[in-house]
Amino acid sequence: MTKLLSYLDNTVISESTSPIQYKRAGFHQRYLTLNGEEIANTGIDCETCLFLVQVSGAKWKNPKNISSNLNDGITELSHDFVTDLSCIIPNGRYVVALLSVYPRFKRQADGSEYYRVGSRQFAYGKKVEEYLVPIQPTETLDQSVIQEYIKIIETRSTLPTALSVSFLDSKYPLNDLNFNEIWLHTHYLLDGHHKMFAAAKAKKPVTMISFVSIDESFAKREQIEKLIQLLI
Repeated sequence: MTKLLSYLDNTVISESTSPIQYKRAGFHQRYLTLNGEEIANTGIDCETCLFLVQVSGAKWKNPKNISSNLNDGITELSHDFVTDLSCIIPNGRYVVALLSVYPRFKRQADGSEYYRVGSRQFAYGKKVEEYLVPIQPTETLDQSVIQEYIKIIETRSTLPTALSVSFLDSKYPLNDLNFNEIWLHTHYLLDGHHKMFAAAKAKKPVTMISFVSIDESFAKREQIEKLIQLLI
C-alpha cells in the first residue's frame, strides 16, 4: 500500500486557471475534463470499467519550473510549492498528500491500463483498495526517457515525483462474501507517466503528490480523514 510521507489538510484552491476541471453527470458519474473535453471517466459506477480512461488526444503540459521540481524529487510538502501547483489543479478543497508509491502495472483484455498500488483491510468486512490510472497510453511513452528514469530510480536516494488528483469512493458490494464495504482510492495521473512506468519496470517505489478531492469524492469527510491515518 502507498505510504504517507507528508500531507497538508484542508487545502483550498479558489483561483485556479487550470484547463482541467471536474464534471458531474448523473448518479455517481464524474469526469475529468481538459479544455472542456472529457479525458477520464472517474465515476464509481462507470458501465465500462472503473479504470477505463478515454483519452481525448488533448495534451496537458505543466510549467517548466514545476516540472523541474517534480523531476528532482519532493521529500516534503511545502505550502509554497502546493500554491505553485494550484494553478493546474481544479478549484476545490483537498487533502494534499506526498506518497511513496510501489506501482504494479496491469493491462486488461480490452486494452485499458492501470496500476495497482495497494490494498489493506482496516476493519471486519472493510478494506481500502488503491489504484492509479494513467491518462496517457503506455505505447505513446518514449522508451529512452523510461530507461533514464529507471537509472535515476535505481541509483538516486531522492526519487522523482509524479502528480495526480485522487478520489475516495465508498462502495457497498452486494455479491462479495468477504467484504461489505470497499473504499476505492483512485489516483488519476496528471504528470509523471514515464516515471511511474519506469518504477513499475524497475520494481521500485516512486513518490507522488496526490490532491485528494474532498468535494468530489463519493465519501464522507471522516472517511477521508481515516484514509490519511491508514496511509501513515
